[in-house]
Amino acid sequence: MKIEEISLLNFRNYRGEQRLVFTTAPDKNVTMVFGTNGGGKTTLLNACTWALFGELSLDFEEQETLINSEVWSEAKEGDQVPVSVTLLFEHDGKRHRVTRHRLGIKNGSEQNLGKVSFDVRVEEPGGAWTRVPNPTSRIEKILPSRLKWFFFINGERIENLAKPEAYSEIQSAIKTVVGIEPLERGVRHLSQARNKMRHKLRSEEDGEIAIDRVNSEIDDLQAEQKEKQEELDELKSDIAHLETELDSVDTRLRSLEGVAELQRSRLRFEELQKDAKAALNEQLESRRRLIRTKGFTAFLPGFAEQIRAACAALREKGQLPAPLKRTFVEDLLRDAECICGTHLTDGSPERAKIQEWLERAGLAQVEGAWMTLQGAMATLDDNRKSLVDELASADAAVAKSRKTLQEIGAELDEVTSKIKNLPGEDHARLEARRDELRSTIREKTWRQGAVQERLDSLASSLEKKATLAEKLEFKNAANKRIQHRIRVLREAEEALEKTRDLISQRTRRSLDARIRKVFERSSLKDYVPEITQDFELNLWIGRGDERRRAPKSTGENMLLSLAFVAALAEECRSVAQNDSRAMSDMSDFPVVLDAAFGNLDIDYRRRVADFLPKMASQVVVLTSRSKQKVLRKIS
Repeated sequence: MKIEEISLLNFRNYRGEQRLVFTTAPDKNVTMVFGTNGGGKTTLLNACTWALFGELSLDFEEQETLINSEVWSEAKEGDQVPVSVTLLFEHDGKRHRVTRHRLGIKNGSEQNLGKVSFDVRVEEPGGAWTRVPNPTSRIEKILPSRLKWFFFINGERIENLAKPEAYSEIQSAIKTVVGIEPLERGVRHLSQARNKMRHKLRSEEDGEIAIDRVNSEIDDLQAEQKEKQEELDELKSDIAHLETELDSVDTRLRSLEGVAELQRSRLRFEELQKDAKAALNEQLESRRRLIRTKGFTAFLPGFAEQIRAACAALREKGQLPAPLKRTFVEDLLRDAECICGTHLTDGSPERAKIQEWLERAGLAQVEGAWMTLQGAMATLDDNRKSLVDELASADAAVAKSRKTLQEIGAELDEVTSKIKNLPGEDHARLEARRDELRSTIREKTWRQGAVQERLDSLASSLEKKATLAEKLEFKNAANKRIQHRIRVLREAEEALEKTRDLISQRTRRSLDARIRKVFERSSLKDYVPEITQDFELNLWIGRGDERRRAPKSTGENMLLSLAFVAALAEECRSVAQNDSRAMSDMSDFPVVLDAAFGNLDIDYRRRVADFLPKMASQVVVLTSRSKQKVLRKIS
């Protein structure tokens, strides 16, 4: 998708009809639009999204006032005043013309606009324009609405992608790229169908358990599960927003004279503390894992020798390993003929002799178990001897981590104490808010853990109840058919869930690799970006065991977020070219970026300016005139 031009009629700042043409050349792919503050740059960005989707960004004020205020005030009572935006763009080798139009009838100062008219047309080879019958569906296939704010970007808000509350947006974008919404709908519909089918089961008089009671218990568990999931989602959102505010307070403290250096030290110690806690938790889990896997050997002194002695006795008797395979003897008896040619008639001494061998012949399972037992006993003593050393090593590692954590905590307390004792109202107010935020985050995090634990318990109970409903013994043929259908629906649901998660994680890994390449070319520092398993956009210092979270500045947040958008655009192209099962109409998107430079210093402006042409095949930058000289210097 490449935008060729936009035409606006009485749309907000733009009086009358205004037209703007964009470059689409591969070698000159950036269009710069300069304007004063309040001159209509953000309006131009929103005009694009309004034309395509009928939506405006949340920070776009007075959204119902679409018609230019001067045109509206000059109109007479009863006059019809139109407002429209037309986008002309090329997609998949065809030119498209999109027009969204509304009509206002002057009746006082309020703009009461009429019904929206939405028209999409495609240019035919002869030059005629053919109307698309389902315009909304067509635009959704070209550029999914869930991706719009990743490509029509408010630069003052894009850095929020690097903040905790954006993980759901990133997850949504990843799922949209590979088109797995049908899988998600399928999972929901199958679950609903399974519940409906379960309620069709009827209790039988001589049945051990009344299915009505089981259904009632499952319904209660599902109702609580839904309630707890909503609470968990709300807690995650609250914690993310609180952490973002905490980050803002920390940034403000870093800028205050006399506090900045101490604040940087505190943030460094907090990151070290977080890493030390993670290391301690990993070592505790490693010790628990060791006890789970090898702990039993401490209670088995001499056990391996007893087993070896028992096996030796069986071997002396000729019972292990078995001298003949059972199937070989059974074949002789079935054919009634020995390998020497003797006929084995029923009741004959010869047949009785062969039948004696049948008792000595071994089953394949017994043979396999004997071989496995021999191998296990060979390592049992070694595992028992190494357990003590490994436990001692694990205890030492845990003790060391606890000591490190204690030392970091002491340093952190000292720095915090120094900050609290500094004179000044600004930092005291910020420090008080910081304490309040951290306390609230701790409380909500604790509650989040409790809710998650309850959800895990509910999931386990639901699984047991659902399994019980599926395995109940029914005599009624109708119940048996319903039970079979329930099992089929559950298997299909599980298969779709696995497919959805595999595709989503595969795309996450692909985007993670792409964003690293993009970021490394643009960053001023040796930071490593990552899209985590939970779809958070993080930045790290160091690698391996030395890795810790990087203290991100506004410039790094901006670069990280822009790098994600660039990686997303590249992933969209790759999916369109290589995966016909995904969203086949989706290919390349323009990036329209408003206020790209914000309060960045000259170095980061240079990096962003150098980076922009590489983001996508077409880039439109809307910026203020105050940045014009800077852009000319660094271009």
